[in-house]
Amino acid sequence: MPGALAAIAIGVGFSLPGAADEPSRASFTAPAGLIVHVGNGDSNPRGDATLNHRLFFGASHPDTGFELWTSDGTDAGTRPVKDIRAGFRGSYPASLTSFRNRVFFAADDGVHGLELWASDGTADGTTLTKDLQRGNAASTPTALTVAGEYLYFVADDGEHGHELWRSNGTPEGTSLVADISPGTTGSVPRHLTAAGSLLFFVASEPASGTEVWVTDGTSSGTRRVTDINPGALDTNVQSLQVLDDFVVVVAADEDHGIELWRTDAHANTRMIKDIRPGPTASRPRYLQQLNHSIYFQADDGKHGFELWRTDGTERGTQLVKDIRPGAESSLPSHLATLNGTLFFAAMDGNHGVELWQSDGTASGTRMTADINPGVDSSSPGQLTAIGDSLYFAAGTPAHGWELWRVKGGTQPALVKDVRAGKDSSYPNQFVALGNKIAFVGDDDRGQARLWILDRGITRLLGEQSITPSAETSLPRSGTSGR
Repeated sequence: MPGALAAIAIGVGFSLPGAADEPSRASFTAPAGLIVHVGNGDSNPRGDATLNHRLFFGASHPDTGFELWTSDGTDAGTRPVKDIRAGFRGSYPASLTSFRNRVFFAADDGVHGLELWASDGTADGTTLTKDLQRGNAASTPTALTVAGEYLYFVADDGEHGHELWRSNGTPEGTSLVADISPGTTGSVPRHLTAAGSLLFFVASEPASGTEVWVTDGTSSGTRRVTDINPGALDTNVQSLQVLDDFVVVVAADEDHGIELWRTDAHANTRMIKDIRPGPTASRPRYLQQLNHSIYFQADDGKHGFELWRTDGTERGTQLVKDIRPGAESSLPSHLATLNGTLFFAAMDGNHGVELWQSDGTASGTRMTADINPGVDSSSPGQLTAIGDSLYFAAGTPAHGWELWRVKGGTQPALVKDVRAGKDSSYPNQFVALGNKIAFVGDDDRGQARLWILDRGITRLLGEQSITPSAETSLPRSGTSGR
C-alpha cells in the first residue's frame, strides 16, 4: 500500500430530537466547504494542540436536507450541528469562516431568508447573528473575510443595495461600513482582501466607476485608492494580492491591457510593469506569494504563458524561466509554496502537464517528477501545503486521479488509491485537522465522501469496509452521487 498514511472515510447515521428510538441508518451526503475551527481553551486546560480542532462543513441528510455538520476526525465525533431549517429542505450553509470562538456562515432558516449565522458547534450555540433584511427576504451575505478584529462581508439590507458590512460577532456589533454607492443597487464590493487590520476590496460608484478601495472598518476610513481608468470609466480588476505593505492589483486600462499594478492605503498607485508592451494584455494569473515576491503566469508576447515573479518594482518583475522554449506556453498553474519552494503544474512540450518546482531562479526551476511518464499528463491539481508536505491530486493510467504527496525533499509518492484501480477519487478540499488531514473524494461507487488521513496510525472506523484492507474503511458512509 503506497505511503505511510491511513485513509479513512467517515460518516454517521443519527436521530434528530424527538425522532424514533431507532437511529436513522441513512448518512450525510455531499460534504462541502470544509474548514477547521480551533476553539478556545476553556475546555482544554492543558492546552493540548489538537484537542479543540474541529472540522465544520455543509452536508445533506434525507431527514434534514443540507445543513451544518462537524467532526473531530472520528466516526463517533462526526455529527450534525443543528437542523436550522426544520424538515428536509435544508438551510444550505455557505461561506463557512472561522472567527473568534465560532464559525460564521450564511444560511436560510425558512423564516428570515438567507442571513448571517454563527455556531460554536452545539445546537443551542447555533444562532442567527442578525436579520439584516427584515422578514423572509434575504440579505445574502457573501465573501466573509476576517481582517483585524472584524468579520467583513457583502450584504443587501433592502435599503442600500449590496454594500460592505462588518461584525464583531454580536447583533449590535454588526453594521454597514459605508454606503459607497447610495441607492438600492449598491457598490457591489468584491475581491475582499485582508491586509492586517485593513481590508482592500473592489467597488463601483457612479463618479469613479469600478476601482480599488480600502477600509479600516469605519465610514470615514473607507476610501478609494485607485483611479486606473480616470473618471467614471470602470477598471477591470481581476485580483488583489497583498505583498509587504502594498497590494498587487491585476487590472486593465485602455492603453496597456491587463497588467500588474500596485497601490497602498495612501493611494500610492502605479503600474508595476507593462509586461507585454502596448494594449495587448499579458494577463497575469495564479498569483502566489513566496518570501518578498509574487509569482504568477503571464505572456510577454515572446515566450508564451510562462512563470514570472515580481517584488513590486519594474526592475524586479522578471521572467523566471521559459519552461517551454519559444512562443509555446508551459501554462504554469495551481501555484503553492512549501518550505521556501514554489510548486506548480506546467508542461515543457516533452512530458505533458506535470509537477514542477522553483526557487525563483532559472537554474532552480525544474520538473519535480514525471508522474505519468512520457508525453501524457498527470495534471496535478488541488496543490495544498500542510505541515512539511505538499498534498495534491494527480492521475496515472493505473490509478486514475488520486491523492499524492511530496514530503520534504522527497519525490512525489501516491498516498492512497482511494478508489482502487483505474477509476478516480478526485480528491479535493484538503485541510489540516489537528494531526490528521480531511478531504473529500469519491469512493468505489463514484460517490463523494469525507475522508481522513491519520498520520502514522492505521485505524478502522465504523462497521463497513470498502475493500478487504483494514486500512480503508467506510462506516455507514457519507455519500453523494455525482
